[in-house]
This record gives sequence, C-alpha cells and structure tokens, in this order.
Amino acid sequence: MPDWDLSMDGAQLFRRALDQATALVSRVGAADLGLPTPCTEWDVRALAAHMLYELSWVPDIVAGATIAEVGDRHDGDLMRGDLRGSWRRAADAALAAAARCDPAATAHLSYGDVANDEYLRQQGADQLIHAWDLGVATGIAVRFDPEVAAAVHADTLPHLEGMRASGLFAPPHPVPEGADIQARVIALHGRDPAWSPPG
Repeated sequence: MPDWDLSMDGAQLFRRALDQATALVSRVGAADLGLPTPCTEWDVRALAAHMLYELSWVPDIVAGATIAEVGDRHDGDLMRGDLRGSWRRAADAALAAAARCDPAATAHLSYGDVANDEYLRQQGADQLIHAWDLGVATGIAVRFDPEVAAAVHADTLPHLEGMRASGLFAPPHPVPEGADIQARVIALHGRDPAWSPPG
C-alpha cells in the first residue's frame, strides 16, 4: 500500500475534498442539469442542489448552531439560476468557517452530537463522493487525490454498520481484488465504479 499520510485533520480533509468538488461543479453547464446520475433518484440538478445545501450548513454547524436554530434558512432554491456563483460563495464561507472553528467543539447534527472534526470529515467524504457522481454523470473524468480518498476510506470503514442501519446508504459494491483506492472508496459508498449513464 502506498505511504499515504492519513493524519490530516477534519478541516484539511474537508478543504482538499471540497477543492475536488469545486473543480467538478465549475464545469457543470445548464445543458447538464437534467442528466441522470449514479444517485438513482437524482438528476444532476438535484444532486448539485443537495451538495450546495449540505455545504451551506457548514458555517452554522461548526459555529455551534442547532438544527432548530438554523431552521429553514437554507431551504428553497439555493442555486438561484447561477450554480457556479452560488457554489463559490457557499464554498468560500464554508472553508473560512472550517479553518477558524474549534475542532473539538460540538457539532449538533440531526442524529446526535459529534466533534467539529468528525463533522468536517463527514462533509468532506460526502462532497468527494458526490463529486464523482457529478463527474461521471456529465462525462468528466474524475481522478481523486489518492491521499484524500485513502483518508475517506479509512474514516468510513468503522461506520459501515451504522451507515447500513440508517437506510440512507446502499451496501458496498463489490470490486476486484487489487482495485485502486478511488474504486474502493467509491464502492464502499455503494456505487459501481464502472457506472456510466444509461444508453
């Protein structure tokens, strides 16, 4: 196994994963929004909206706000007809908040409380995997930073049972022995690394 540095903290993992997501979002055009994605219930528009919604919560959560306190602040059409501009504003705010937050402070999530560091690791994983979803849906070749992919893979393994029990994640997809770290982390999150748009 390559000598990857898996010691990065949550803010570092989040930043590096978000860089990859931003690179994909910046290439999505209006003609792509109706395309199917590996997330079977979402087209590109719905997937991008989900990614933007999750990103918009980051400054509130790392500042210690509860779900109830945030309320419906991020409901509605966050893209406002300008996915790239809306994404850049949300990404800048999230990165600034992640960089200045206390990693040990409490993040109040819908299922319970975790440290900010753990929340940012979860957010990084979510954005990284959805960046791949977005790329393959729109025909853009995606190559993960292997160190980030390895960190997400290592973070995910201890939580597999909880992910399955939540009903929000598909079971891991089988991959051949010797598959690279990108294929393994994609498969661990219930995707077929060989997925391509139907037709």
